[in-house]
Amino acid sequence: MNFTERIAGMITKPDDATKDIAGDPRIEEGLMIVGIYVILTVLATYLSFTRIKYTGSIQGIDASTLATFTLIAGIGGAIVISLIGWPIITGAAHLLSMFFGAEGKFYPNMMTLIGYTAIPLIVISVFSMILTLLTPVTVIDMTTGAQAATSGIFSSPIQILGMVITLLGSIWTAYMMLYAVKNGEKLAIKNALIVVGVLFILNLLLTYGALVLTLFTAG
Repeated sequence: MNFTERIAGMITKPDDATKDIAGDPRIEEGLMIVGIYVILTVLATYLSFTRIKYTGSIQGIDASTLATFTLIAGIGGAIVISLIGWPIITGAAHLLSMFFGAEGKFYPNMMTLIGYTAIPLIVISVFSMILTLLTPVTVIDMTTGAQAATSGIFSSPIQILGMVITLLGSIWTAYMMLYAVKNGEKLAIKNALIVVGVLFILNLLLTYGALVLTLFTAG
């Protein structure tokens, strides 16, 4: 399969596509997919900050300065997390698979396969940007504290829809990863399901744990 055929295969027939990728891993393809995801993540982060207007101050620092630092930190964090997340997730999947007698290689096989599983994340990033543009500008008074600002997320239908779409994207990614682990590590489907299931639960805790905790605290 060529690059475009592999992308189409990951969407329509992930089992066949991951077998082909595992047999002929081309790391540059995984890097290209992850790179596109990083670019879209940066754009989505920037757009989200353009929909927020900060007022007030914290410890004598005015809102505009805080907003600039927050934007830089948000974009920098998005880049670092996206790039570092690729080898970390690959390594976690590889280590968990070893408990079931995995025969795959971390590099380039699994790195390439996990890179391909970022395809749903690209789609989610596009939807995220669209929803962000539909979101009214929110005014946040920095003097009210982070908790009060965060609790407003749950009162916006667009934000809630965004969370639902993100969850669906995570499920889609896990579905692709199931076959990536199965064929890349040469595991039985039930063992691959355990590996991906553990990673999926950890992802949910990291993604939604803080938000749920904030909701209960605010309540």
